[in-house]
Amino acid sequence: MKSTTLDGLDIDYVSISAAEIEQVLQLHRRFLQGQRGGIRACLKFYDLSRVRLQNALLVEADFTGAKLSDADLSGANLRGACFFGADLRRANLSRATMIRADLRGAAMRGASLARAILTEADLRDGYLMRSKNGDLSPLSPNQNATELSEATMMRADLSRAKLSNAFVIQADLRDTDLRGAMFVRADLSGSDLTGCNLEGADLSDANLSGAKLDGAILTRALLRNTNLSSASLLGALLDEVDLSMANLSGADTLRRLDGIDGVLGNALRQHREWIVSNGHKGKRADLTGIDLSGQDLSNLNLSAAILKQTSLRGANLSGTVLAMADLSMADLREAQLPKADLRGACLERSILHDADLTNIIASPMELRNGQNWPTNFSKARLVRVNMSGGNLVGARMEDGDFTQANLQNAVLRDAVMTDTIMTMADLREADLKNTDLRGARNLVLPLPDMV
Repeated sequence: MKSTTLDGLDIDYVSISAAEIEQVLQLHRRFLQGQRGGIRACLKFYDLSRVRLQNALLVEADFTGAKLSDADLSGANLRGACFFGADLRRANLSRATMIRADLRGAAMRGASLARAILTEADLRDGYLMRSKNGDLSPLSPNQNATELSEATMMRADLSRAKLSNAFVIQADLRDTDLRGAMFVRADLSGSDLTGCNLEGADLSDANLSGAKLDGAILTRALLRNTNLSSASLLGALLDEVDLSMANLSGADTLRRLDGIDGVLGNALRQHREWIVSNGHKGKRADLTGIDLSGQDLSNLNLSAAILKQTSLRGANLSGTVLAMADLSMADLREAQLPKADLRGACLERSILHDADLTNIIASPMELRNGQNWPTNFSKARLVRVNMSGGNLVGARMEDGDFTQANLQNAVLRDAVMTDTIMTMADLREADLKNTDLRGARNLVLPLPDMV
């Protein structure tokens, strides 16, 4: 035993050598396989700081109260593992599988959980207790809530996770799956939740002051007494959300302008003059964060227009030129874009559910310096989108969601589609020459006789 002080507490941590850790792993593997002599890994209050356990098999291992600061557990299988009250500060848990893991009361400040899977994980508050003079008292009088301040959780899966009362201050939660998560009374102030999915999440009494929720999905989320003061909600989906009891003072939200037709008409005239004069006259259209849902913008020239975080739900953009336009985090659900020119356009994190993009031109834009600028659909949500017959040569589509997308006859040559979700995507007769599909999930390629 060795005595180590953590945060002013005198805690006895058990030291362990590399050889002993290897033996624990071997016995745990036998335990999981039901073999004789197998023993479940029990590392309660062990000093495992800076330990390297990349890709380790530690399903249902017990790390209660363990010191794992600066440990490398990247890619490890920690399904159902117990980290109750553990010190995971600055630990690397990227791509780790932590489904239904017990993380109550864990200290995870500055930890990396990028692309980790924490479905149904328990991150609520929890006390480590000790017996003193016959009475139970908390080991840490100052730490009982799970602490995720300044943690990096980009593209992690925290769906249905329990984070009530957790401290998630200034954490990086960009593009994280938080569907159905419990954040009751959680402190998420100053956190970056850009592009995350909070559909059906419970954020009652949570503190999201100063948080970034641009392009986030908040459909059917509970926002009772939620503090969203000074938060940014541009491009966020708020369908079926009751905002009447939320604090939105100073928050940036979608603008619904009076006399939108006049404002839009003037912006389009100025933009047309800007294009014709090569930027010497008129003004580049900047329609950031404006509600243009249902508008008829067909066959217009909106090259290089700024439509960032704009609502274009159900808008008619048939044949519209949107080359080099900024449509990042735009709401394009059910929009009509057949034969639209999207060469070099940025649609990063845009939402295109049920949109019609048949026969679009989304090949690279050739710039004057000879450089080719690819169309960017990275992290876009393209559920049930129709992109049949589209020219998507060299397009960037990494991390996109193509669930039930129609990509028949699409030209996807040289496109980057790494880590995409391809569940039930239709790729019949698509040109997939040199298409990068590494890491694509639920991908079913057509059989040779179907091409």
